[in-house]
Amino acid sequence: MGIQYVMKALIVWLLTLLILLCRTSHGQSVSGVINTYYQVTAVNTPSNTLTVSNASGLSVGQRVLIYQAKGTIYNTSNTATFGDITTFNAAGAYEFNTICTINGNNVQLRDQFVNSYSVGGQVQLVTMPSYSSVTISGAVTAGSWDPTAGTGGIVALEASGTITLSADIDVSGQGFQGGPLVNWPSPTYDCSFFDSYTAYYYPFQTSGNFTGGKKGEGVGAYTTGEEYGRGKLVNGGGGGNNTNTGGGGGGNYGAGGAGGQRAGVTGFNCQGLNPGIGGLSLSTYGYSTGSNRIFFGGGGGEGHENNGVGTPGGNGGGIIILSAPTISGLGGRLLADGAIGANTACLDSTQAEGDGGGGGGAGGAILLNASSITGAISAEARGGKGSNSSNRVPDCLGPGGGGGGGAIWAAGASFPGTVTATVTGGANGIVSLGNTKLSCQGAASGATAGAAGAAKSGYAAPSSAGTTCTVLALSDLKYFKADPSGVDVVLSWELSSPDMSATIRDFVVQRSTDAARFTTIVSLPGGMDSSLYGYTDAAPNMEGALYYRLAWQHNDGSWSYSRIVAVSMGPGPATFSFRLQPNPALQHMTLTVFSTEDGNASVAIASAQGQMIQSFRTTLHKGANTIPVDLRILAPATYFLIVEEGGRRMVKPFIKKGE
Repeated sequence: MGIQYVMKALIVWLLTLLILLCRTSHGQSVSGVINTYYQVTAVNTPSNTLTVSNASGLSVGQRVLIYQAKGTIYNTSNTATFGDITTFNAAGAYEFNTICTINGNNVQLRDQFVNSYSVGGQVQLVTMPSYSSVTISGAVTAGSWDPTAGTGGIVALEASGTITLSADIDVSGQGFQGGPLVNWPSPTYDCSFFDSYTAYYYPFQTSGNFTGGKKGEGVGAYTTGEEYGRGKLVNGGGGGNNTNTGGGGGGNYGAGGAGGQRAGVTGFNCQGLNPGIGGLSLSTYGYSTGSNRIFFGGGGGEGHENNGVGTPGGNGGGIIILSAPTISGLGGRLLADGAIGANTACLDSTQAEGDGGGGGGAGGAILLNASSITGAISAEARGGKGSNSSNRVPDCLGPGGGGGGGAIWAAGASFPGTVTATVTGGANGIVSLGNTKLSCQGAASGATAGAAGAAKSGYAAPSSAGTTCTVLALSDLKYFKADPSGVDVVLSWELSSPDMSATIRDFVVQRSTDAARFTTIVSLPGGMDSSLYGYTDAAPNMEGALYYRLAWQHNDGSWSYSRIVAVSMGPGPATFSFRLQPNPALQHMTLTVFSTEDGNASVAIASAQGQMIQSFRTTLHKGANTIPVDLRILAPATYFLIVEEGGRRMVKPFIKKGE
């Protein structure tokens, strides 16, 4: 009986270990649309707050991405320079953050803004699911890009362990939109052999023959009255001019190709000599650690249409962001290709008939923020093909230009050898082989392919200067403690009830030396039949203050965070004290107060002559308390910061730097 008992116990132990190993290795499986998108209507930098149109569904502790799609100022003269960049502004700016508090539709973020955003450039807040480990088990895609609200088009997720690609993540055609179909039929818009349609922009009009296809969407907003015609819209392809010329391809890292002319005109048939111009390359404005901007693929321009059988511009590719220590390929692909325009009124929806062909959309962007990439991964950010023209008609009408290639950007000194990156530009369209005039078949008529994009290394995520608030624990947690024990630190926590444990998938313990940048030191499974948990951080071998916080992931994928607790390891703040960082400071400074008990404190700033300049009250919790201090009203000089709590008073000097 003794041996049988031991064998049974061993089997139970092995099964338990196997379950834990499987859970650690594979984590959660996901598919479908995993992000939610919120339109940002205001940005308040001093309070580190965003206002969204509707905060329903957001929660404290949630990880988020902030992204601005547009905002570039461009040349609007009726010349070949239309669409050239004059001021780039914050188009393509982005960063990652954590929600600290929510008040109505105002969302305060934990980390100081890295970038200055302008809501006129279409800023969105994207929820970013965070996992211990996660497997893409079914196709994942983004919510459709909404050019009115400026939301969608992005798949972003992170893990503290491994992201395993067993199925595709596909945002092809989910970037900037191609120029939509606008028909300019006879007789209202009759063309004339004697008129030259040379303008770089046209307005929408209700009569007259000076028309053009609509420009593809890009990083600059449409200018009212200048939405149509051959001029590029920054990286959006230009629309083909009257009559029946092709649209230009959209651009991203690679420039878009030019659209094709109407050729073989005889007698007094209308001419079509001015097709859409390809969208600009944005390679010098992003995809580098200096600028750290990323872009949707530009939309292709519409082919000029007056018979209802042209093709629109193709949509550009969207954006994929994966962040984890390890990304593992297991058959799934990463796809951010530009698209070809389609019109279901045509016998072949991707080939124009008696009208011009649309330009292809540019490839999008893929970010691989991982120190290790294992297994074979196929990543594509190809430009879309330009549409063919003149299918089954005897005219030689203009085909579309190809879309430019996008960018695939990976962390590390060299691009990972396990990733096969395809960033080719899209082929230009041709006069269809289905054309009934043999002399036209296969002709490009001036249409060109899009330029190739790039596969780049050296990616680093945008880094905040520090925290502005502490994400408070929810009612799930009774306490979270960190106690020194020799050279170790013993961490312990208790849930509000044993039943709460069943709702928690994982615990993550994180450590920091500055209360701002935290590193995960261990992930532990939840779901135990207990409300008490613990972990020993063995011999961290550090002096001074160490900071710990606890994060826990619920079964629905959301996260909660404890308050930060501090422990002194040797020399450091073992009693009531505070620290100022940075010092000297320019505009903002972080005050970290180490308190031995809960209570209230007053904080004041005085000049070197003893004049009181500003003061405020704050609530302290036992342990480390991080408090942002705004210095912008102060002139460059030496000042004193004074903290008073429970009859104790501490004073430290600091320097406000000049610009």
